[in-house]
This record gives sequence, C-alpha cells and structure tokens, in this order.
Amino acid sequence: MMKKFPLPLRYSIPLILIFFGGLFGITSFNKEITETYKKTELSTKNYLRISAGQTSKILDYLYGRSDIKDGETSIISQLSNDPNIDVLMVIDEQDIIHVSNRYELKNTPISNTVAAAYASKLTTVRATLTGEVILSQDKQKLIAIYPILLQVLPDEVSSSRVGILFFEYDLTRAKQQAFCDALRRSLMFNIFLTIFCLGLWLFFDLTLTRRVSLLVAASNSLAEGNFNVRTRLLGSDELVQISVAFDHMASKIQENTLILQQELIKREIIEAKLKETNEQLSISNIELASLTKAKSEFLSNMSHEIRTPMNGVICMAELLSMKNLSEEQQDIVQTIRDSGNALLVIINDILDFSKIESGNLQLEEHRFILRDIIKSVFKLLSTQAATKNIHLEYSINPDVPTNILGDATRLRQVLLNLISNAIKFTEHGHVSIAVLANKHQEDQKIELMISIKDTGIGIEHDRLNQLFQPFTQADTSISRKYGGTGLGLAISKSLVNLMGGKIWVESLGNIGGHPPENWLSNWVNNHLPGSIFHFTFIAKVVLPSSLISGKSPQVFPVTTISKISTLKILLAEDNKINQKVVLLTLKKLGYSADIANNGLEVLEKIETQVYDVILMDMQMPEMDGIAATQIIRQSAKVQPYIIALTANALDADRQICLNVGMNDYISKPIVIADFQEALKNAATIKLPKF
Repeated sequence: MMKKFPLPLRYSIPLILIFFGGLFGITSFNKEITETYKKTELSTKNYLRISAGQTSKILDYLYGRSDIKDGETSIISQLSNDPNIDVLMVIDEQDIIHVSNRYELKNTPISNTVAAAYASKLTTVRATLTGEVILSQDKQKLIAIYPILLQVLPDEVSSSRVGILFFEYDLTRAKQQAFCDALRRSLMFNIFLTIFCLGLWLFFDLTLTRRVSLLVAASNSLAEGNFNVRTRLLGSDELVQISVAFDHMASKIQENTLILQQELIKREIIEAKLKETNEQLSISNIELASLTKAKSEFLSNMSHEIRTPMNGVICMAELLSMKNLSEEQQDIVQTIRDSGNALLVIINDILDFSKIESGNLQLEEHRFILRDIIKSVFKLLSTQAATKNIHLEYSINPDVPTNILGDATRLRQVLLNLISNAIKFTEHGHVSIAVLANKHQEDQKIELMISIKDTGIGIEHDRLNQLFQPFTQADTSISRKYGGTGLGLAISKSLVNLMGGKIWVESLGNIGGHPPENWLSNWVNNHLPGSIFHFTFIAKVVLPSSLISGKSPQVFPVTTISKISTLKILLAEDNKINQKVVLLTLKKLGYSADIANNGLEVLEKIETQVYDVILMDMQMPEMDGIAATQIIRQSAKVQPYIIALTANALDADRQICLNVGMNDYISKPIVIADFQEALKNAATIKLPKF
C-alpha cells in the first residue's frame, strides 16, 4: 500500500523542485570547484616546469663561466618577485644552500629547511639529471626540483658537481581565485535554475494542482452524497479526460442511486414477506419436531405394546417346546414360534428403517471373521432352505483377509436380508455366495464385494427400479404369495451406504441399482432365471501382528436346573401374562421371584427385604421403572443388580436404562439363553448385606 504524501501538491511540487534544484546546484558547484582546482594545479605545474627549466639552463651557462656571483643573485631576485614562491634555493652537491631568496638560509644545510623532506628526490634528480614538479604532502604547494651543473674545477675535464634548483610554489592564492571564479559562475547558474523552478511551479500550479484540487473537492462532495456535482474542466489534456470520466461517473451514480433506492424499497417488502415466511417455517419446524417426536414415541409405544403380548406367545411356546410333547404337538408349538419370530422380524424391520431414516443409526467397529459370519447366517437359514430342498454354498477368494474390522451385526443383517430373500423366491436349486477383494485403499482399508446368486424366479426389468425403495416389492402379488414388509432391501441399501459401499442386482439380463463405474458382469448367460445381488463395503484389514489372543465367547445353553437358586429376585411387571411368563421362565432356570406391580411397590418391598436382583420393566402405572431406579440409586441402601426387562426395544431406550443406573438390559420377547446369561452375571456380584 502506497504511503500518503504529507503535503498537498501545490506545496509538494515547489519543495521538490527546490530540493532537487539545490541538490543539483551544490553538486554542480562541487564539480566546478574540483575541475577548477585541477586546472589551476595543472597550469601552475606547466608554469613551474617552464620557469624552473629555463632558470636551470641559465644557471648552467653562468656556472660555466668564472664570474657567476652577480648573475645568480640577479636571477634569484627576479624569481623571488613572484609572490607565490615561498622558498627558492640553489643547493650544492653537499646539500648546502648556495643561494636563496631568504638570506638566513645561505650556507646552511637543507636539514633546516623544507627541502629536507625531499632528500630522496634530490638524490634521484642528481642521478637522472631530470627535473620534476611534484605536489607537496599537504597538497597546498608545488615543489620544483631541477638539476644544475656547477662550475668545472681546474683538474676536471667535465663537471662532476651537480646542484639542485629548488622551488616551493604556494597554490593557496591560485585556489582562492579559482574558488571565487567557480562561486561566481555557480551563483549565476543557481539564479537561472531558481527562476526556472519558479516558472515550472507556476506552470504546474496553473495546469495541474488547481485542477486536481477541483477534482478532489468534487470527489469529496460526491462522497458526501451530493450527486449533482460536476467539474466541467475545459481543454484536451489527461485531466480533462479524468474530469469528463468523473462527470459521467457522477451521472451514473446518481441514476444508480435512484434505482438502488427503488430496489431497497422492493427489498424491504421482500424482507417483510421473508420474515413472515420464516416465522411460518419456524412454526412448521416446531410442528415437524413435534411430529418427529410423536412418531418416535408412537414407534416406541407400538413396539412396547406389540412386544408385550408377543413376549407371552413366544416365551410360552419356547417353554412348551421344552416339555415332552408328541411329534404333532411339537409341530404345532414350532409353528407358533415361527409365526412369532416372523412377526418380530417385521417389527424389527420397521424400527430399523425408522432409525436409518432419522439418521440415528451409528455403525460400530469390531474384529470379526467374515467366514464365521456367513456360516452363522447359513445356520440360521438352514431350516428354511432345507424345507425347500435348496442347497446353500459359499466361496471366498484367497486374497480376502481372514480378520477384518467393521460392524459385524449390520453386515450379518444385510446378508440375512439378501439370502433369506434368495431362499424365499427360489423354489428349487441353490443359493451361492461369492466373496472377493475388490480393491485395496489407504490405511489398511479394503473394499470387499459379496455376490448372492440364486436360481429363483428372477425380476422383470420394469420392477428393478422399485426394488430398493421402501415399502415396495417387485410385484404386488408377491406380498400375497411370499409375504414381507418390503423394507428388507431398502434397509440393506441404507446399511451398505453407511458402510461406504453400493448395492445392485442382475436379473434376466437387466441391471438395477447403482453398480460401480469399473464393474463388469461376468455372468456368461445373463438371460437365465434367477438373480444376483451384489454389494460392496469398506473394512479395515487386521494384520496378524495386531491380533490379540483371547478366550472364545462363552455359549450358555438353556438347561433346566432342578436346584432352586438362593438368589433373591424381585420382578417389577404390571402385565399379568408377562408376570406368569417370567415366573415360569425363572422356575425353568431354577430361580424364584417376588412380584411388584409398579415402581411404588418396588420401593415398599426393598424397605423390608434385601433383593439381589430386580427385573425392572420401564413402563408401569403410578411409577415407572426409570423413576424407581433413580430413587434406588440415590439411596444409601445396599444396591441391587437391576436388569431392564422391557418391551421398549429401541437403542435410545437401552441407553436411557443404562444412564439411570441399570446394570443390564433385556428386550422382550425374552430370549431364554440371554436371560439365563444375565442372571448368571448378576449372581457373580457379591452384594453386601444390611
């Protein structure tokens, strides 16, 4: 983001011009001084070279004659007239000053003069007989050192005495003059530069800043809501183009504002209607929630009301089957049991579908062996298949892992639905199951595909699309001939979807459902009678290293115990038939029990008697089992082992019982083996006495 300049343009532009103009002037002045100093130094060096060279030649000539005294004095005097020459000396071969413009230096060694600092140069000049002009160490003076041939001695053929002509020329006056000249030129330049900057600022002020200020004022006015503002600048430059664009923008904003105001009025009307609609929806949602709650309560109550008499029918039939009956009597009892179990399957289908539809069904994850699941389903359906002389068979590909993690209960439910359907609609032949590993995924996950093939009546093409819809069957006549609620395949589809898979069917050359994109049918003659149901699901592979050895689950066979148990049991049940059923079942298992008709009677009985186990019904008059359990758990008395024995079979009902402090839960109709196991678990807990 560009930073805001601290000053407006009408002040910024002249300041910038002054700053850069001054900077340019100072730079040019420094450059001018430097160049002038260089020129002054160079011209002075040339002057000294000429002057010192000519003087040394004259002195060479004079020293070749016998009368030299007046001549050298005259030459030194003339050169001394130059005010810039500070020191002028003629030094003999022994570095003694022979002649000087300073009388006090005559006949003195150079060690007492400025020439001492240039002793090495004197030696070099004598050796090379070549003069030099050099800059002094403080760079304020020029030093000229030139050789002179002194007079020839009587015994010498040529001169062996070389003297030195030494000048010290001061540059201060020359530099001061150069500085003054450069300053005068720089002042003239800066005056012209200032005039130019002022003219440039005036030009910008007239052509830029004033018009920009006008645009800014118009923009601020527009921002404050004055949509009638216009700039109307004249000319053809870019600012005029901006002005025209601004005026056009202001006109459009004015038009759009009018349109927006009209739209806002419409929006307010729509919002008022929307608010009214939302209020109606809120009322509808409340009603829907009430209906949903009423539906759940209705299903719970219906389950309870149906299961209560079914408990008497199925349990009595099961107790009767344990008697010594004739073959005809056993057949009658078995018919009663099968009819009761069929009715129980229908009720369970309805409850399962209700849980799936409301989104309350949650999958669990346990280790299981797929082969054992298939075998257990075959065992459950073996009687049904044997009655119709149908052969059950299965095959599992070698690449299918033995141990997997998943919801074995729901997988068993899907297999039960599909295999029982296959048996139901097959008059003769076989039902076969094939299991293969479809594809491996990340995190030890694998997609398995199970196919159930039968040799039954098949499904017509126009009925396939309705197959997985709830409360529908392939043909209305089928429900009359074969029975069923039409929920089994819909429940199976929902469970398969929850397990991350898909379900589809092949029948009479047609396909129903939604097979995976990469799936190809391998049925060679797909116009043969019968159907093949396929479904996939995702499971986790359990590696051999992850398996934990443990005891196999115990099976509790139903046995008649002749010895009466000392376990003190209280049965809380208001239904007389169920009281009779439970008491007979307990007697069959070797137990006895007292009876309480409601929760209040339970509280009264535990005041005078210590019970090891209470079989607690949920729904009872005057006080239900939930309220009675809460009071018992809050008391300081010895706590009994409480088992919910209820016709409320929903998962939520089970959780309610456990949350209030019940130890176990058994739904009606009672499975005697589960009942016996629950009582054995209760007997293992040693209760303290009063």
